[in-house]
Order: sequence, then C-alpha cells, then structure tokens
Amino acid sequence: MSSNSGRILISELCEVLETYMSKSQVESVYQAYIIAATAHDGQYRRSGEAYVFHPINVAMILAKLKLDCYCIIAALLHDCIEDTTITFENIAKDFGEEVAHIVQGVSKLTGLEFNSNIDQQAQNFRKLFLAMSTDMRVMMIKLADRLHNMRTLDSVSRKKQLRIAKETAEIHAPIARRLGLNNIKIEMEGLCFKFIHPYRHRVLTRQIDKRYGNLKEVIEQIQQSIKQRLGQEGLGKTQISGRKKATYSIYKKMKTKHLKFAEVLDKYAFRVIVDDVSECYLALGIIHNLYKPLPGKFKDYIALPKVNGYQSLHTILFGPNKVFIEVQLRSKEMHFVSEYGIAAHWHYKNKSGNSKDLANNWLGSLLDIQENSGTSIEFLEETKIDLFPSTVFVFTPNGEIVQLPHRATVLDFAYAIHTKVGNHTLKAKVDKVNTSLDKRLKNGQTIEIITDKNAKPQPDWLKMTVTAKAKTSIKSKLKKSSTEELIQLGEYLLNNALRYQGDGKPISEKRWQNCITELKCDSMSDLHIKIAISEILISFVLSKLQIKSTTANAGSISIKGTKGTKGNPVSFARCCYPIIGDKIFGIITNSKGMVLHRANCGNLQHAKQKGEQWLKVDLQAADDDEFEVEVYVEIENRRGILASIANAIAKININIENIQVEEQNNTMRGIYLVIIVPNIAKLDEVMYAIKNTEFVHSVKRNSASRKSF
Repeated sequence: MSSNSGRILISELCEVLETYMSKSQVESVYQAYIIAATAHDGQYRRSGEAYVFHPINVAMILAKLKLDCYCIIAALLHDCIEDTTITFENIAKDFGEEVAHIVQGVSKLTGLEFNSNIDQQAQNFRKLFLAMSTDMRVMMIKLADRLHNMRTLDSVSRKKQLRIAKETAEIHAPIARRLGLNNIKIEMEGLCFKFIHPYRHRVLTRQIDKRYGNLKEVIEQIQQSIKQRLGQEGLGKTQISGRKKATYSIYKKMKTKHLKFAEVLDKYAFRVIVDDVSECYLALGIIHNLYKPLPGKFKDYIALPKVNGYQSLHTILFGPNKVFIEVQLRSKEMHFVSEYGIAAHWHYKNKSGNSKDLANNWLGSLLDIQENSGTSIEFLEETKIDLFPSTVFVFTPNGEIVQLPHRATVLDFAYAIHTKVGNHTLKAKVDKVNTSLDKRLKNGQTIEIITDKNAKPQPDWLKMTVTAKAKTSIKSKLKKSSTEELIQLGEYLLNNALRYQGDGKPISEKRWQNCITELKCDSMSDLHIKIAISEILISFVLSKLQIKSTTANAGSISIKGTKGTKGNPVSFARCCYPIIGDKIFGIITNSKGMVLHRANCGNLQHAKQKGEQWLKVDLQAADDDEFEVEVYVEIENRRGILASIANAIAKININIENIQVEEQNNTMRGIYLVIIVPNIAKLDEVMYAIKNTEFVHSVKRNSASRKSF
C-alpha cells in the first residue's frame, strides 16, 4: 500500500477518536503514528503492505471500543521496542511512563508460542496472565493484535494458518469472552472456523446466505411486527435490530447437539434495547403475546448475569413461515457493557464500573491460583477450567448468588466463599438436608457450610473439586502439612532409582549442587519434595546427574507392610485392591504420595500413558498385615443367599468390610464384597468357599474397571 493509503487510514482512525477524545489527545495519537511510521519505515508484512498498517489497524479495533488515549498510543507503538530502535526511555520521554509501561508489557508477550512443549506452553500462559494483571490494557492490545493477524492470515502458509487459528481458538477467543469483548470473540471464532475447517465454513456459509436470502422479507416483516407491537404498548422509543446468527455459532450448535442444518432452531436473532430493567420484562411479555415462545428456551441473564457481566433476557420464538427466532432484550446500560465488556471501564460514560469489578475479581482469582500453583503446568490446566465454564448459580443461606462452573461440588462452593471456609469445612447442607462434600450442585440450590477449626483438607478432596481456586488451595495446604512425609518419600524414591540405574559410585557434592541449581530447587529437601509430588520427574534428576535413564519409571523398590517404609505415604488403590502375591506397580501422586496398583489396572495404564512417574514394587508382608480386596459374586435371586455367603466367609475367619448389591433382573443379582485377607492364597480360599455355596453362579476378583465404593 502507498503512503497515501496510510494517511487515509490514520485519518479514519482520528475521525473515530474525535467522537470521544479531546483535540489535544487526538493530536498526541497522530504524533505517535508519525513516530511509528518512521520507525517501521522499510518494514513490510507478508501480505506486502507496509508494516505500519498493522499497528494502525490494531489501534482502530481499540478505538471502536473507545479505549483511552494512552492505550491507543501504546497500540500504535506496540511493536516499536521489539522491532525498531525505539526504546522504553524514548517512549516515556515523548508520551509518559504510563504509555511506555503498556508498550513494554506488550513487548514482553511478543513471540510467546503456545504450540511448544507443555512446560514451555504453560510458562507462556502464566506470563500472559501476569501481564494482564499488571495493566488490563496490555491484554486489550494483545487481543486486538491477534484479531488483526487473524484478518490477514491468508498471506501465510497453511501450516502456520492452522497453528495460529488453533492457538487463537484455545487461548485468545476464550479470554475475549471472559472479558466481555463479545464482538472480538465472535469475529475471532468465525475466522478460526474459516481457517481450521475451510470446506465446512464455505458450505455452511452458502447454506446460511441462501436461507437468509429466501427469508429476507420474512425477517424484515418480523422486525417490523415487533417494533409496531411494542409501539402500541407504549414502548415506541425501543431500538430493534435483526441479524443472522454467526456461522460458527450455528456450526457449534450442530456439532455439540448432533443436529443437521435444518434442525438448528434460532438461526435469526433480534435485539431489543429499552430504557431500563422494568421495560425489559414488559417488552418480553408483549413479544411473547406476539409470537409463541418455545418451552424451556428462556434464559434470564438479568437476574443471573454471566461471569463476564453480560445481562440480557433471551427467548426463542416460533415465528411465521416456520422460522425460529431468538430475541435478546436488554437495557441501554446492559447493551453498553455487552458491546464494550471490560473496555467500558475506560469510557467516560460508564458509571457502574460493573465490568471492571468482574474482570478484577477474575484476575484476583487468577493471582491466587498462580501463587498457590506449584508449577506452570498446574496453572495452565486450572486456569483453562475457569476459561471454559458452564455456569451453575447457587445461593448462600443469606440469599447471595454464587456462580460456579458446571460439575462444581459443595466443596467448590466452600472455597468460593473463602479459602479459610474451604480449608475448615466439616460438613454441609444442601437445601437444609445434610449432604456429602462431593455432591454436585444444581441451579437454585441453597448451600450451608459448617466449619470446624480442627478440620483440614484431605488428599481425596482434590477428587471432589473442579474449580481452580479449590484445587490450588487444597494442594497448598496439603503441601505445608505433609512436608516431612514428602521429603521422606522423595528421598526414598530417588535413592531406589539410583540403586537401580546408577553405577554404584558415590555422587560428588558438586554434581548434586549443580543438579539442584539446574532444576531450580532451593535445597536437597526441596528436590525431594518436588520428586514426591511429581513436579520433577526422577528421569530428569538422573539426566542432570548424567545417569542414563531409558524409561519414565524410577526402577523398582521393596516395601514391607501396608504402612510403607519409614513413614512414607504409601496407599493402596481402591480401584483394583492390590495385595501380597499380586504383580504391583506404584504411581507417584501429588496428594497421596505413592499409590499402589495391580499390573492389570486400567488406571495404572492410563497414568503411564500420561507420563506419570511409576515404578515396580516388591510388596512384602509384615507381621499381622491385612489387605482389603474386592470380589464380584453373581447369584440367583433367592431368599437367604446373602446370609449363606456371609456364613461361608465367616467359617474361614475372614471379615466382610463392605457389601453392595447390584440388581440385574428378576432372577439374577450381582454382589460386590470387600473382604479383609492377609495374602492372595487366603483370597483363593475365600473365593473357593463362596463358589461352593448353593445358588452362586460365579465368583471373580474385581476387574479393576469399576469405580470403588
């Protein structure tokens, strides 16, 4: 493009800015453009256009969101520190330190790749959110930068198109949604769909355009009918607009609900904007009288806003000519937040500050998570949970609304109230009925948490929670309370690995110190702890010590008795119930230390595939050792059969720990028995006794695929 084209583009930017900035501010923006154009002179993008067109377009995206003068200037200069001779000091001198810090924040995020190895990806993800917490405008520029890059993605290779589009879909679009930047999110998703699935995008776009063309008059008729009816009822100043549903939105609904194109209901959407909340509900009643609403298709996001502050009433109606339409009703203030999201904070007309509070609450939660996360990988996985929620609304006993992600439990609720409440949770009530802490929550329930100062997190709490805040808080507390045990376990595992794979020669103090330094540990004890919680793989340690390790496992160890060795945290998996005589492997976990599994356990195989640390275990019996084991008995449905089985087991001095009956049909039943035995030989004796009981069809040991009880 020519320099004349550049002047046209900057003139268009200034015209937008003049609608909400002072003349002096617009002049400062123009001066920033002159500096950026000079600095980037001679640089070109892959598309062939002058490089300065990119920062101008980024600034334009932000100008349409009415971002402040500092942000627009920083957008124009955002690549200068990275790609030109301009320095932080130069920018600070010309435009002030606030602009310079924003530009520096964006520069630090340049080149972050999320398709690298999982650890590097996680570290980059953490940097992204820490930059956001410093100044939200850094993230705003980064999102605008990515959006413009997506718009010009045609000029790069297919391989790069896929990488950038997938990264945008997984990282940037969800962040835009979380910050309430709906228009940016919709455009990003549409472009990602176009580049990831170009054929599907073309076919679906043609179908939508064809159907919309055929029904254009009907759509205009619907819009006019709504406007006329609202006017008749005294809502003549209402703003009404109609639009096609986005291609990606329709595709996502077809995919998630397994629908054909013709089966997708709300292809056409209308937005009704009124003065205040009361008029929203009044307009809803009027429209429901005009067109019949579909049962179960109404959502009230005014009473229960989305986590990003979005508020509207949504309803789906059965319109004329068999057209299904969606209507969104909102007040002018709600529409403002919907259009601008977190950007509403910088607009001079925004008085509520609601969007900023919501974003800051989320960022505060992210900072708590990052502080308690032991590794960048934990931060990545746990933050993604918060980026992809399907919200559940529940209430405190005082009637306050708490929003939690889908599948959240009572324990998640406790931690959502406060970390101290979660850490000291003793029991809970849901709708005034006592319930377990792992109870999944449903919309509208009222939760009461009963605490006790002596209560503390248990390892199995990690399995009961889904929210990042709960998981990181529990891990942090467990780590503090079990430091000595973790040190012993890590030392025990490392020493066994060295005996198994080492050459028998002592390792010098210097080699140990270099290993500790390279693995970023504070001390040998810190190294042992990180080994015990799988933060550092033993194979990495052996590699740093220049000891060859060919597998992800740490060799083999010998354990005597059910209590482990020297107080090391060792537990027996309740999915497969290993006992003396089984072929046994241990998985190193960050909550229970080493967990023992039978060799044929599906969970063991899954852990190996995930690359978790594992090792072969030689389990030796200690005096008076006893083990739980589960057997499955298939019986005829006869009266007294359970008593007969219990009597047969009692005759050989074996206790039944638990029993659960599974109804199969009118003639057969299945029984799961957990019994206490000293070894596999005694188990065989028990199974033989059960098999010889009348009306028993079969007896077998638990297959390790059933969830324990």
